Amino acid sequence: MTTSTSTTAAATPTTAFPRTQRIGILVFPDFEPLDVWGFVEAFSIARFVGTSYAQPPACPFEIVLISNECRATAGSSTQPAPVRSYKGPRVAPDLFRDDALTEPLDLLMVPGGQGVGSLLLDPDTAAVQALVAWVQAMDQRVALMTSVCTGAAVLARADLLDGRPAATNHQAFGWVAGFGPAVLWDNVARWVDAGRYVTSAGVSAGTDMAWHLVARLAGRAAAEAAAIAAEYDWHRDPLQPIFYPQQAAVPSSSS
Repeated sequence: MTTSTSTTAAATPTTAFPRTQRIGILVFPDFEPLDVWGFVEAFSIARFVGTSYAQPPACPFEIVLISNECRATAGSSTQPAPVRSYKGPRVAPDLFRDDALTEPLDLLMVPGGQGVGSLLLDPDTAAVQALVAWVQAMDQRVALMTSVCTGAAVLARADLLDGRPAATNHQAFGWVAGFGPAVLWDNVARWVDAGRYVTSAGVSAGTDMAWHLVARLAGRAAAEAAAIAAEYDWHRDPLQPIFYPQQAAVPSSSS
């Protein structure tokens, strides 16, 4: 009698991660470099819990840069032109501004920098109105609207922050607040989480806010592991002041 043995291949375990969330960042001439790079680093270095950097990237986030240039006015160009940061390197945006209206995005961030004034005080009022309309349209498409530094002025100009607490660059506080008299401005916090609208104070505060958003969207464990991987000193409490060493005053034209 012959006994037949049948072998069944062991099932290969598969891990079902949450879907990758898409983070959109608006870039425009003279944006502040750290507003963008610090924010990008927090999201780009994050990994799902249980994975390592040696594995194929199954990442919680994908980052896309959105140019303030519109395809409709770019002529025959199929890609947005490079955008120069304030006294710094250029970036190659992934999307035209109008194309972002049809892209699946979960979060939009507007950085600050010297270029914010040019955006909002452009003599071409049609250009300002078009930007404001785009921001309002994106507000209907994404789950989170965020800003770093003086980028809050853009959200305020679009009336998105009215009646809500918000933060902005402390040194430009009065200027930004003028774009949103109905906003409940916070002149102490490093960032303010008001639900769908999350805003930070100046420059490096935006990086701390980014880690907070990673924790909110991918879990605290993922954010803590990513901060360790980045060797970043994350200021987790937005109400804890940052104390700088005493320094001699630096002469300026305003003093």
